[in-house]
Amino acid sequence: MNDPLAEHIATHLGAAFGPTHTGEGHQFNIIQAALSQAEERIDTPRQTIAEDDLGWLSRCFVYPDQFRQARELLRSQGLVLLTGQPGSGRRAAALVLLHELAGAAGSFHELPDTSDSEDGAALDPRMIGRGDRMLLDLSGSDETWYLKVQQELSAFRAQLREQDARLAVVLPHHLGYLRENSHRQLTVHLGRPDARSVLMRHLRHHGIVPDLADLGSTELTEYLVYAPARDLAGLADLMRRERDAHPDPPYGIGDWRDRALAGITDHTPEVARFVVSLTGRQRAVALALAMLHERSPEVVHEAAAHLLSIVDHAEDDRPRFDRTDLTEEFRAVRAQHRAGGTVRFDTPTYAKAVRTHFWTYFPDLRPSFQEWVSRCVRSRRFDDTARAALVASFAEQSLRSDRPDDLWELADRWCRSPDAARLIPDAAQALAEGLRHDRHGQAFRRKVYEWSRESRLPSAFRYVLVTACKKVVAERHPSQALVRLHHLARQERTTRDRLALSALLALATREGRHCRYLLDRLRPDAWPADAEIFLALAEAASRTPALYTEPTTRARLGTGWAAVFEHGAYDRWRPCVNHWLSAALAADAYGAALLDVLVGAAASRPGPLSRLHVIARDWAAAPGPGRSEVARLLADKIDAAQGIESPAFAL
Repeated sequence: MNDPLAEHIATHLGAAFGPTHTGEGHQFNIIQAALSQAEERIDTPRQTIAEDDLGWLSRCFVYPDQFRQARELLRSQGLVLLTGQPGSGRRAAALVLLHELAGAAGSFHELPDTSDSEDGAALDPRMIGRGDRMLLDLSGSDETWYLKVQQELSAFRAQLREQDARLAVVLPHHLGYLRENSHRQLTVHLGRPDARSVLMRHLRHHGIVPDLADLGSTELTEYLVYAPARDLAGLADLMRRERDAHPDPPYGIGDWRDRALAGITDHTPEVARFVVSLTGRQRAVALALAMLHERSPEVVHEAAAHLLSIVDHAEDDRPRFDRTDLTEEFRAVRAQHRAGGTVRFDTPTYAKAVRTHFWTYFPDLRPSFQEWVSRCVRSRRFDDTARAALVASFAEQSLRSDRPDDLWELADRWCRSPDAARLIPDAAQALAEGLRHDRHGQAFRRKVYEWSRESRLPSAFRYVLVTACKKVVAERHPSQALVRLHHLARQERTTRDRLALSALLALATREGRHCRYLLDRLRPDAWPADAEIFLALAEAASRTPALYTEPTTRARLGTGWAAVFEHGAYDRWRPCVNHWLSAALAADAYGAALLDVLVGAAASRPGPLSRLHVIARDWAAAPGPGRSEVARLLADKIDAAQGIESPAFAL
């Protein structure tokens, strides 16, 4: 393949099922396998705005007070602002409100809850498509962002009306004092739905049909008083798992209930007393086991040894056979080696409580914990499952203790290290955990944005960021994923591993609004790489009639072609015109629209028009039916653009 652009368009980078020689030895093989592993690590089911998920949510939803008023406002005004106590199910209510409008012409998507630039708009009208249903979740916003959204809301609402679109906004409860009076007529305060009804609805969805006596225990009643709505779904799922594990008598709904509640019981006070009774070495073993629960004894032992070394704990200088073996050490921390070859606490829920205890009551050791995790992940003794468990446990505690920088610093360090290729899955998982966090997700998206703009980013780091953007950021914030992938694609310097470009094109061609958004961002006059990106996007769009037949998208494609004709090299855009002509041939009735875009883009410049004519003549000379007809139609359109009369011709 002689054309570099055609090469990177045609290349698909997926899982490697055998050795792949690229001319650079074995490094690419290692990275390819690590990329597949990274995607597997973070490609787990998540809550996304998909119609199937919304259907499930709607079936399990219990209507709170004032829901009918919210529904009427959304239908009549196109906008509703929802407030209520945290944990009352505000986001779920917004999703159900929008789901009830299913069947509208547009798509269902979430608006960004932050901007990539300080002077950027909080509410971008380009995100509105005809008949769209949109969610804006501001529950975690800060004061500056919330004020900015309110200032732009009236103008944005006018755009909603023009597009016959609908927007449900979840307001930040902690910033209620900043709410503007002008928006109060659109605001609905949702009450907390009856917790017992929510739990019963979820249980019935799982095929568990309890009566009131089954849900009448004192422990459950106390739990239902304060539990957030999302935790009730989790409790129902735990009861389902207990049902599946113990389906037959003497077990029943009451047993499943009690065992599920035991799994979410707060063991913090009990664990605090337990940790106080341990020696220094036993504490290291307990924390290592808590971080690597249900892993092999060897892995837990090595992790404990690393931790003791990092905190400068005095070594036991007695002969080895005078010291205890692993069985005794595990027994001392109330754990045991199980038949399956793994170690676990006698009370499995101790694991999270032990982790929480050490992060809470040993705050001075948090930097040491970071170094400890980094050292363990680099160890060859830790297989992929052990490393994944360790990264997940560290992420959980770093984010809970409001130290997101501990997590992204690890990802940064791993991506810039000599063994970065092997650590790609760990860095990708660390970023994914942060990006999906309710409270710190914004900070991680901002950090990914900063990294994506960095020049000369190491290859492993680029691969990690591409994976994080396409698999995580794009789930709820596709426009922000597109921006980050665009910056990464601009930095790609080879035609062999255009991972960012491949991911960018896949996202941009998924929906018309994404394609239009990327076309608006391309600046071939300032960024030569943008000419390459446009040509790749144009080639992909030419195979998708839903994109180029939409008037706004077609106009922006024409603007892009005009910029490429003016600023791009002829040798670079000529092969792409050939692709466009082939697409016109295959498009039948839509082919004329593709030709109109090319001719319209070149119409103000005699040079490009004449070159289009020559390209079409040479293209038509190749074997194949219909080519001469397409070339003739293009020539007629060129003549018309120059004011030359020619006989009408149609495909």
